[in-house]
Amino acid sequence: MEADNETMSKYFKESQLENVADYDGESISVINVLKFAVMEKKYSSMCYSVAVDRLMNQDEKPFLMVMDEFNCFYDHGHYFHMAYDEEVRNAIPYENINLFEHAMSAMALSTDEDSSVPKETLQIKRGGIIVGTTESHAVRRKVTDALVASAQSQGEAMHVVEVPRFSDIEAEHILANFEATGIGKLRLDRGDTVMDEQEVAYLKMISGCVGQKLLNAAFL
Repeated sequence: MEADNETMSKYFKESQLENVADYDGESISVINVLKFAVMEKKYSSMCYSVAVDRLMNQDEKPFLMVMDEFNCFYDHGHYFHMAYDEEVRNAIPYENINLFEHAMSAMALSTDEDSSVPKETLQIKRGGIIVGTTESHAVRRKVTDALVASAQSQGEAMHVVEVPRFSDIEAEHILANFEATGIGKLRLDRGDTVMDEQEVAYLKMISGCVGQKLLNAAFL
């Protein structure tokens, strides 16, 4: 897979392109771009953008991009820099951070009041994006709800799947599996936890029967 001069020029200044190893001024393989990113960390963000740009604009190799805690990107930002705000009072929007901007522009979601109106998305020729929203961080409820509503308004371009909490019997099965496979504190207790109704009830209570929290509780 090659990155041509047009793609490279999008993310590199002309003076920077002169320092890119194996670049002949016309094209460079994406593998060599990534190798260069490993050798020269100061160019890694630009190299990352070049690689993702090429993946999104080719139709030969299928790929999947996965991002967790996606709703955090639509609430208050936590990254500040004078290059964005001279007084360092306003957080850098996540869509301006190259690690996130490609996925956010491709999904074109919004938490504004007009989020029910579908936006034009950046079409990925052969690939897809899976994102997960979190309920474990201080993200406002209206932000997450508006984000989901925006995704639902996209029609067939977006599939929204709700992952519910475990039922009581499912939580018990999961805990028994943790014990059988030696997870956390259940590893050496010889079944004492899963055979204790009060202990199982406690684990359900502090985790809310949410998968990740139930796993975390097994390590407490």
